[in-house]
Amino acid sequence: MSWLYQDGPRALYEEILRFWGIIPFRTPFLDLAGNFLAPWECARLGIDVFAVNPCDPLHRAYVYSPLGLAASGLPFGGGDAIAGGWALDLIFLLSLTLLPPPRRPVDLVLTTAATVSTMVVFALERANPDILLFVLALGTGLLAEGGLRVRMIGYGLALFSALLKYYPVLVFVVLFRERRAVFAAVTMAAAGSVVVFWAVWHADILRGLANMPSGPYDTDLFAAKNLPFLVGMLVEETAAPSPHAAALAWAVAMGLYAGLAGVALVVCRRVLLLPELAVATAALCSRERTLMVIGSVVITGCFFAGQSIGYRGVYLLLVLPGLTALARLAAGALRPLCLATAIVIVFLMWGECLRHALGGGFGFWLLRELCWWWSVAVMLALVADFLRVAPIVDSAFTLFGGRPLPAR
Repeated sequence: MSWLYQDGPRALYEEILRFWGIIPFRTPFLDLAGNFLAPWECARLGIDVFAVNPCDPLHRAYVYSPLGLAASGLPFGGGDAIAGGWALDLIFLLSLTLLPPPRRPVDLVLTTAATVSTMVVFALERANPDILLFVLALGTGLLAEGGLRVRMIGYGLALFSALLKYYPVLVFVVLFRERRAVFAAVTMAAAGSVVVFWAVWHADILRGLANMPSGPYDTDLFAAKNLPFLVGMLVEETAAPSPHAAALAWAVAMGLYAGLAGVALVVCRRVLLLPELAVATAALCSRERTLMVIGSVVITGCFFAGQSIGYRGVYLLLVLPGLTALARLAAGALRPLCLATAIVIVFLMWGECLRHALGGGFGFWLLRELCWWWSVAVMLALVADFLRVAPIVDSAFTLFGGRPLPAR
């Protein structure tokens, strides 16, 4: 693709991207240029990039943490996007070699399909900073396998990621593996860092959050509110002559949201109650389980927090190795459930390609949204299973007079 863009037929490069369900911009690596390099360039000129960012090709105001501007003194700008984006993409691709390897032909097929999916290609074509945060999350998961000092470096990576783009604070889920003293020490250190960060930059943090984009409910954005809110909009359009149309739409949207959340919790509970889940998750290697939990908690957290653009789905690459391993190791109903969920995840990662190919009708959109809810429900169960046997949770049960959880 680099060769096609630089020296080959540019039209073929763009046609390949369109086949993948990606609308190409006039230059690649748009997000690296617009979200970091361009703001650095404008900040050096004294421009308030939280208000206006003329250095960005799309003139997007800065939406990231003010910590991202701390490197604005470096002599880089939008003109360095090609070199920077290529290097960032290469680092991401090399990091995938650290993921647990597929063990069966079906696992290899699913992993390969996910790796070259629309979500991943979109993230690479934009050189979105989420791929850097993915690498840092992967590093945190790998370092969690080491000694205490090594794990502390991993927690430092998680803290840096959280201060840079907020949502990676969810990666701290691995901290629940620690003993009570270590958990308390790291939690207090991280909380203290956040307090200092807020005290220094709270005004710019709020301004950046106000610039967070949102969009239609039927594009590549994934979120819990997409399905209920779009149905609510359809109800409002149908009942438009009525003065109560807006109230009716809101009631329908909230009711549907509550219903979907309730069903997701029921599915999560059913999965947790499967007796074979304990045996299968205990048989996973440490790397498979840790990365699966990190990917699951990030995706589910972003799903309920608000709309995320499709490229954030790269974190599903952390979920798949553990999920396919569960499908291999599990017995009974858990085996087809895990395999089916892995297939659904790959379907979601190709969602934009399929949406464009199939015309993006209501039926496909509804199927995709239901697949998101199903996948999130299963991932919630995997996170809950991890937490219910975590030492700190067991200590909490004992501290407050509850029955300690049985050890596995």
